[in-house]
Amino acid sequence: MFLTQRQKQILQLMLDNPNGISIKQIEESLKISRRTVYREFGDLKKNNFEIENQKGKYFISGDSKQLQEIKQVVQQSHSQNVISVAKREKIIAAKLLLSTESCKIIQFALDLNVSEATIQNDLNAVEKSLKRYQISLVRKKGVGLLIEAPEKIRRQVLVDIMLNQINEYNFFKYLHNETASSDLFLTLLNKNLLVDVDTCLKKSISGKIKLDSDQKIIDLILTFAVTLKRTLAGCKLDFVQANADSLRYRGYVYRFMALFMQKHQAKVEQNDISYLANKLLACDYHSTYLTYNERELEISVRVKDFVQHVSEEVRWDFQKDPSFMTKVTKHIVGLVRHKVALLPDTPIEILAGLSQKFPELYAAIQKYWQLEFPDNHLTASELQLILLYFANEYSSRNQQRSLSALVICENGIGTSAILGAKLKREFSEIKEVKTSRVSALNQIDLANYNLIFSTLKLKGFSRDYILVSPLLLEDELVKIRTYLKNYEQKYPQPTAQGQPTEEVHPQSVEKLSKLSISALFCSELVNGIKVQQLEYNSQYLIAVIQECLAHSDSTLIHQQMPVAKNLLKRIRMAPVGIPNSHIALLHTRSPEITRCSFTMFDLDNEISLQSMDHNMIQVKRVLLMLAPDNLTASEQQVMSTISSMIIMSTRNLDLFTNGSQKEIKEAIAALFLQDLKETMLNTK
Repeated sequence: MFLTQRQKQILQLMLDNPNGISIKQIEESLKISRRTVYREFGDLKKNNFEIENQKGKYFISGDSKQLQEIKQVVQQSHSQNVISVAKREKIIAAKLLLSTESCKIIQFALDLNVSEATIQNDLNAVEKSLKRYQISLVRKKGVGLLIEAPEKIRRQVLVDIMLNQINEYNFFKYLHNETASSDLFLTLLNKNLLVDVDTCLKKSISGKIKLDSDQKIIDLILTFAVTLKRTLAGCKLDFVQANADSLRYRGYVYRFMALFMQKHQAKVEQNDISYLANKLLACDYHSTYLTYNERELEISVRVKDFVQHVSEEVRWDFQKDPSFMTKVTKHIVGLVRHKVALLPDTPIEILAGLSQKFPELYAAIQKYWQLEFPDNHLTASELQLILLYFANEYSSRNQQRSLSALVICENGIGTSAILGAKLKREFSEIKEVKTSRVSALNQIDLANYNLIFSTLKLKGFSRDYILVSPLLLEDELVKIRTYLKNYEQKYPQPTAQGQPTEEVHPQSVEKLSKLSISALFCSELVNGIKVQQLEYNSQYLIAVIQECLAHSDSTLIHQQMPVAKNLLKRIRMAPVGIPNSHIALLHTRSPEITRCSFTMFDLDNEISLQSMDHNMIQVKRVLLMLAPDNLTASEQQVMSTISSMIIMSTRNLDLFTNGSQKEIKEAIAALFLQDLKETMLNTK
């Protein structure tokens, strides 16, 4: 529950006078009118307070346990009233958008425990923010504050504000338990309304569509609740065009309304049905396209141009995968529409390491972001986060191999050239394609080609080959992808073997020594990798950090408190959740740490955290990387290699989310071996 400062004062007076207090005494103590006292009584009763009147004396009714609970609620004033300026502005905006009547500045001041002058300043910022959505704040002397906006925009902006401010864990805890809440945003809507909406959604819709995140579930609950509250208050939508693909979803909305109206008398118009059906369509994971309003559609076109420019710059087609385009477009639309807060302009190690690993790709992203979005300045960390999307796509589609292919056709011209060009375009691994007529095969050294494609059957041919049509139909593309995957597993790319040389280099002994030290460091680090179970863990990140440190090797940390403070400082700087995963990466350096370590903790109880792309994720495994202060450059490089590896591909994300201790150790060891081999080959 949320109590205003005045309501707490009234309750405190009643608690101080268990035999009752008169209306006149309350008026004189708080310097308010009789009418205001009665209005506050009515609001208190909505929070299930029993206020009794005996011979003109008012007191709180209840047993000793209930009175003790009320006393605790009244005393919880600091956490309710000391809020940030940004949060205060958002709650003011949300209340204005939700209200069907004019709002008073004095009421905001009382509710938020600040002066009227402070509220006036807040309103200036609120007015400026709302203007971005074509929403006007109207100040009428003697009347109060009003919002003027199309009903559809009013509802959408209100839900967006609430969605960005409400913690997922707290929301479901509030919804499903008999618990009160001091969260200003949770209590904006009546809890009974939220519970009824949630229940009706589960019975009529939830099993019919697929929602891929808790945030989408909350989005739907809030959208339906806000729509019903506004509709019940007589607020009507302008014409809403039903999406061409929304017929099925309109049926779901009708089922919902039939259930909801069993408990509530509501007159819902066709525009409300279309509005909610369009929302269901947008949230349904089965929908293979993004649904944008007009402003977002314009941004999505610029995103497409941005991706195309980057693709042309680095000669890699990032537009081939629809899921990649969907994810990167959604993220950039959120940034440009100011729906999310930017990452801070301070280095985030895991992202900074990525920009060092892909310098050309990062440079292209920086260059074309400025070209396509000149008015949207991003911090370095935010640009590196966009790089993460590109790097993940780049690595997931494996550009490491460099294969050569021979294309055999009947005459070696025309169709063979088309086929060769299409092979190079569709399969980035194929770097070289040569065409040949059947009659010229005896003049070709087949050992020079990894793959052979033919448009005709070759009876008695000495090599395996793939029979294809010149047009490379879709089923043939699938067949080739499968073949390439099997080929890569069967014939791993050979590593060039270093040849002994007679030339003697003056620093060979020193380089060999450094290499052996690096190999020893990698070996010790890998052998120390552990996956541990954190039983009965708290669902608060601060407590989880302390539990992780407490379960670490006793010889690893001298004093835990300074290390815990460093980790908390890092968390406050920027989100630590890894996008599109169920893991969080915590890392720090401290003189209290004796050696480098990498430990993973599986949580009994998942915790809700914000990821680097500003979405909320459910974390089920915490990755803890610790290092002493005095790391050498090579040791720092090794630690960065692990953190970069985690986010390098979808496969790696799955490995670090679900992999066993043995699987993770093997994968990291293989990566270290590869790096050491490359270092040996490049050492002269």
